[in-house]
Amino acid sequence: MTYNEDDPFSQWSDLIHKSVYSIDGRKLGFLRKVLSDYMFISSGIISLTKYFVPISLAESISKKGITLGITSYEARSKYSYSKMKNTLTSLGIMPKSVVQHRPLYDRFLTLRYKATRNRMAAAAAFVSGILFIISGYHANLDIYYIIREQIAINTPEVLWTFILAPIEILVFMAQLGGIAVLMGAALFILNRVNIGKFLVIIGTGQGIFTIGLRMMSELLSGKLLLIENNYIIWLTSSAVGFGILFAVISQSISKGENESIASKALKFVLRKGRNEQNGRMDSQQ
Repeated sequence: MTYNEDDPFSQWSDLIHKSVYSIDGRKLGFLRKVLSDYMFISSGIISLTKYFVPISLAESISKKGITLGITSYEARSKYSYSKMKNTLTSLGIMPKSVVQHRPLYDRFLTLRYKATRNRMAAAAAFVSGILFIISGYHANLDIYYIIREQIAINTPEVLWTFILAPIEILVFMAQLGGIAVLMGAALFILNRVNIGKFLVIIGTGQGIFTIGLRMMSELLSGKLLLIENNYIIWLTSSAVGFGILFAVISQSISKGENESIASKALKFVLRKGRNEQNGRMDSQQ
């Protein structure tokens, strides 16, 4: 995102969801709206904090966020929702319908913001990683061994080093189990979502797709209705099962800016297949 250096506040629409800080460095929340020359700033999911601050008090913009020309104490004592709601409506600055308290909608706005979602994803991945470490869980490595065997059979020996080296790295990371998931949690906090998801998937060895396939398989075989060896009961009653669920939740709610590693890999495979098909058609002509 680029800003006009002469007037960084010329396009307020580009600043929505930016973090807002007081002049003493305290984070007040996120910019949600700009209404009648006032910034609507909110934060929190369980405990909502809201401010109506005049846009004239916005002092500067950086990669970190918007900095106001007031302290956090001034923001709380002068511009909090409880202080401003009557002033804004009584002076006719804003209609009551705009200023009224809407806790569900405000929480929804908070959940839409990627930084909030990524912090929740980090918390879920952290719980997952701890559960994996406590239970001693490690991802199933059979798929890696199968891939390695097929590469050894179907590729020239001179290419083994280049092709098998990434597979060996993945095997090593998968053996880390909960540690790899905890590394993914740390990356979620840093908003490095795609790499974070990749580490969580590698450390878990399962995702929502594989869980869905397992449930479908057990449903078709009739095992899903049995109490003994029931996959859903195991998934929701064991430490490993909860760890897998939290890992899947972290992958689902995290939000990145770019394409995921999986989608990039799929596009690469499809593009390569198209190129090979076009090459065969050209050779036939």
